[in-house]
Amino acid sequence: MNISKLVLISVLSLSTFVSASYEAKKAGMSSERLDKIAPNLSKYIDKQRLPGLITAVSRKGHLVHFEVQGFSDVENQIPLKEDSLFRIYSMSKPVTGVALMILLEEGKVRLNDPVSLYIPEFATTKVMKANKDGTYDTVKLKKQITIRDLATHTSGVAYSFTANKQLKKIYEENKLSPYFFIDNISLAKNGLDSFATSTKAFPDICSFSAALASKAPLMHQPGEKYTYSMGMDILGCVIERASGKTFDNFLKERIFDPLGMDDTSFYVPGSKADRFTNLYASPRGVRRLSPELSKSLSKNRNMVLVDPASNSPYLQEASLFDGGSGLVSSTRDYLTFAEMLLNGGSKGKTRIISRKSVELMSSNHLNKSITNNPKYPQGMGFGLTVGVVKDAGLAGQYGSNGKYFWGGAAATVFWIDPQEELVAVAMTQLLGSPWPLRADFEALVYGAIDD
Repeated sequence: MNISKLVLISVLSLSTFVSASYEAKKAGMSSERLDKIAPNLSKYIDKQRLPGLITAVSRKGHLVHFEVQGFSDVENQIPLKEDSLFRIYSMSKPVTGVALMILLEEGKVRLNDPVSLYIPEFATTKVMKANKDGTYDTVKLKKQITIRDLATHTSGVAYSFTANKQLKKIYEENKLSPYFFIDNISLAKNGLDSFATSTKAFPDICSFSAALASKAPLMHQPGEKYTYSMGMDILGCVIERASGKTFDNFLKERIFDPLGMDDTSFYVPGSKADRFTNLYASPRGVRRLSPELSKSLSKNRNMVLVDPASNSPYLQEASLFDGGSGLVSSTRDYLTFAEMLLNGGSKGKTRIISRKSVELMSSNHLNKSITNNPKYPQGMGFGLTVGVVKDAGLAGQYGSNGKYFWGGAAATVFWIDPQEELVAVAMTQLLGSPWPLRADFEALVYGAIDD
């Protein structure tokens, strides 16, 4: 290499360093400490605990950290890229929450509306009363399930992995799920094929919602307990019927297109297939999510390939749009979405929802009988589709009271701290991750605040 090229490279490197340092200073962050985030989290890649990782931090309107490390495809050593696409699973829920807030603002739905106004089958849903001998009886609703109940996981609907034995059996026998079913478990042992089928049990989200309402009782009376659930998926049907649009089109027209979130959708088109990431699972951590899948995985590895990007059901165009878990997105897209919320519902000149809608969405909606229960995490509450920190000290978390957040089943995570004007996103692809990635990331990010 000649001297002129060396000089040019040195100048460009110095310019990048100075620019990054300047942005960090304007945002009240230490560039030195921000530079420690990626190296400190590299242990997860080096020890083969995660396939790859993208971390991004924005504060006071400045992007102060964006780092990519590891692989999209570990087996073929294909590096992760800035625009790689991830299954964000439950990080779909806050997107559904924003869609709900749009309709609330327009007067098309109300939080205390009975869900049966939009899905009539829920008017006659019963509540399970489980017996010690494994049987169950049913009793009538004390009150109708409301939109708020769905958005706060207090409806009495569950997931298969949060349901009691009797309800889980009903869900499984009737295939009451809006997700891809884990049917090819034997193939997950060697990672030769996708662990999931390319079809879902119902043609659309409203068919699923009607079947759930008519074939399965609730696990408890609405509003009485918090049970992590498929309620956000049912919200997708409510949004379809209240708006007159399919859920995917509503999200595209009202959120994704206005924000320029071109990489967020319910499937991966062929033109973007080379950016899609493999999905792995932790044999150690996936037991709670899927005991069946856990039994089939090799126990002597930290992660096992279960859904190769090249053969994933996400490559096929969807017809059932599950707002609780179905979206695929990129790090920059989700960062844009989170920044919109931090900015009070707008990004640049584009307003999605009002500042008061963001405040309502991110306020605690759980009553004290739920949050004071010893089984509910101390210092925490729950907003409309997002977790909320009520007391950071009691919660034992970095950040401020009023921080709100959520994560996905494949170890993706984001949070918004309005008090610190801060947004952070981490993207990876490991189902059932047992690793404290979020806690480590939070400590490093908050440790870099320097004002």
